[in-house]
Amino acid sequence: MSSPESSSNRKSTFAKAGRALSEASGLLRAPYRIPSLLSRLVSDELHATFQNRHLYSYASTNVPTEIALHSLLNWILQAQKADGGIAAYYSLLTGYSASYPEVTGYLIPTLYDVAENLKGTTSEAAARECAERATRWLLSLQMPSGAFPAGLHPHKGEAQPSVFNTGQILQGLVRAHAETKSVKILRSAQAAGDWLAAIQQPDGSWSGEAAYQAAPHTYYSMVSWSLAQLAAVSQISEHAVAADRNIDWVLANIKPSGWFDGINLHGHPTYLHFVAYVIQGTLECGILRQREDAVEAAAKAAWILLRKFETNKRLSGTYEPDFRAGQSFACLTGNAQMSCVWLRLFEVTGDLRYLNAALKMNEMLKQTLPRKGSKGVIGGLAGSSPIWGAYQPLRFISWGCKFLADALLLEHRLTHEFAQQFEPDLASAPSPKPEASECA
Repeated sequence: MSSPESSSNRKSTFAKAGRALSEASGLLRAPYRIPSLLSRLVSDELHATFQNRHLYSYASTNVPTEIALHSLLNWILQAQKADGGIAAYYSLLTGYSASYPEVTGYLIPTLYDVAENLKGTTSEAAARECAERATRWLLSLQMPSGAFPAGLHPHKGEAQPSVFNTGQILQGLVRAHAETKSVKILRSAQAAGDWLAAIQQPDGSWSGEAAYQAAPHTYYSMVSWSLAQLAAVSQISEHAVAADRNIDWVLANIKPSGWFDGINLHGHPTYLHFVAYVIQGTLECGILRQREDAVEAAAKAAWILLRKFETNKRLSGTYEPDFRAGQSFACLTGNAQMSCVWLRLFEVTGDLRYLNAALKMNEMLKQTLPRKGSKGVIGGLAGSSPIWGAYQPLRFISWGCKFLADALLLEHRLTHEFAQQFEPDLASAPSPKPEASECA
């Protein structure tokens, strides 16, 4: 008699096989995608063979950050559907996916940040319009309970509420309210926060039908971050309490090595993307809630990954407990998230080693953005490098574009602030003495 766990693993394997066959059949329906697929496979094979293997290959800028930001924005704009939702990904086999409410939600703050960065350009207006259309679409999806649905949209069958999707969309609603001052958006955000607080478990986790695989997950620290953002606006104590309780639960799952247990992805490896989720959510919630314990825990994990990056010239695509390296492909989204974490830690601590690592990571990531290709490819961030790696293989993914844009925006802001700190000193510094040859 097989155990429930082995039965679940078999179902997961069959589901993966079914998805793979479905995607592969996409080439039969649209053979014009074959040249793009072959071109990308050859490009990544060449890159894997001849790529720069030393971090200091990325110490100088080869791809200007402004150009990379424009590329990422254009990819996102092209991925937006007529109703305002944004596709989860562009597959080299099947093209654009259906709209993804979760990612559409947390793309909204990124779009407003890009608009601010590109102020006075036509791109500013396009980014703001994209954010506004995305917000209107999300408001139309909210369930009577205040929750938002799981999965892609439209759904096959009845929509089910999702803790994680609701939390990620909440980020977008909070930012949309800050930009528009819309009472309707604020009420929607508060309803989402009320629902999250109401269904939270006594120990501070979220589990049950509205959680992925019905299990509690420490990467739901991202939901805590959203609740902390909401609490700062709503001034409703239940939202702040729910954020703190979840972070307490997350911190209780930390091992002496700094590793966060409880990611709980049954049937999947622990991708760097989810490791980074835990760290980023814990850090940002800790900053907002003034929780030094959370910031220190996030910093310890982030520092371990920084040292691995500096030592190995790369981060692994997956990790085993205690930060033991797993699969060797690069999870590009996780890389971008870690850059965001390192930059925020530089902002909090002033430690230049965080800035140094993030600048190298950003330069490496910018060089992966395709400069030519078809719509859905050019300017997008792949799930893996090489593109056939285990995380979102053969896809350019919208949340990868989001996190890389966030990292580049942070880089731009922090490096400018850092440079301005030294301008007064440089202006008052004495002029250099003439060289001896000039005195002869």
